[in-house]
Amino acid sequence: MKKTKIKISAEIEALIPELIGAFRRFLKLSGPDHELQTREFRTTCENVQKIEKAFEAASFDEEFYSREIIAAYLLYHFPIHFGQGLSLIGELPCTPKKVLEVASGLAPFSLAALKLGAQEVFAIDQNEVMLKLGAELIGRAGYPITMRKWSHGKDLFPISESFDLIILPYCLNELFPETLKNSEEKKLSFIQECLARLTPTGFLLLVDRTDQRSNTQVLKIREHFVAKGIAIQAPCLGKSFCPALDSKSPCFAQREYEKPYFIKEIQRGAGIFLNSLKMSYLILRSPQAGWPQIQDGSSLFRVVSPPIESYVGKRYYLCGVNGKGKLDLSLAEKTYDLQRGSLIALEGKSKYKMVAAPGKPLPETGEGTNV
Repeated sequence: MKKTKIKISAEIEALIPELIGAFRRFLKLSGPDHELQTREFRTTCENVQKIEKAFEAASFDEEFYSREIIAAYLLYHFPIHFGQGLSLIGELPCTPKKVLEVASGLAPFSLAALKLGAQEVFAIDQNEVMLKLGAELIGRAGYPITMRKWSHGKDLFPISESFDLIILPYCLNELFPETLKNSEEKKLSFIQECLARLTPTGFLLLVDRTDQRSNTQVLKIREHFVAKGIAIQAPCLGKSFCPALDSKSPCFAQREYEKPYFIKEIQRGAGIFLNSLKMSYLILRSPQAGWPQIQDGSSLFRVVSPPIESYVGKRYYLCGVNGKGKLDLSLAEKTYDLQRGSLIALEGKSKYKMVAAPGKPLPETGEGTNV
């Protein structure tokens, strides 16, 4: 299916009035539909800080999700995660028709999938209040979505169908806290179960934070499933041992976007210093699919760092099929289009060709198979 073209900044900007309207209906408040009143703004920033601290500590319980916390998540984290979803789902080679978002909360990644052309989307979560609010917001945006209550460890999976895309967004630490006995084994087993629910050409998208603990978790999951023969769609190009895990360096995605004023203000009020969309992520292929077939794959590299400035120019660190690499560019080189996540072909020590911008799919020449 042909993919829908999306501009992330414009989509987030257009969503803000709808979020403010949903916020007011949810908390039964009155006020303008384009901005928060002073008291609402201060309370929202305080609750955004509480959410950030809970994410950092990986500490959640059912009592944490009060209506005020849910409302703050709606205004700030929902549009941020929605933007991340638009970028990451955009890396798939085609639009997924049937999508499942697990532990979805308000289902921002589901809305991203719908915006990009998905036809049938399901979201499951244990919090019925969040499901209802997410369904209202997405319905008012003009999209159909099926929401189901599901509590991991208590309920059976509520949907028996196969999916073209399953999304696990920021949920592994909540579903499998370190205090849970055998949490690592149970986490990997659950991901394996999700992989088994994919169509033969389906994908599993895992998204998490960029702190050292969360990022290392994603890299270890990558190592586990590569060893089991599961192919990766993105961001990795090769099957070799992860250089970032070996060097204990973070490896995450960074997507530049024009930040809406509303998001800037909440970040200012909550003390959040984030100029781009940042997330650790992994897109795994169905167990029935092989590694992407890429022409001249040995010369391709993913840019995995921002530019490192020096008196002679800029250095970028790279990761490719055979491991690490680097690119040194003189001050005279035009590097405006070279960002973390870019896919490039090296044409010498200091020359490259842009192959795919961040958030765009690999230039595949054919489909591999493990069947």
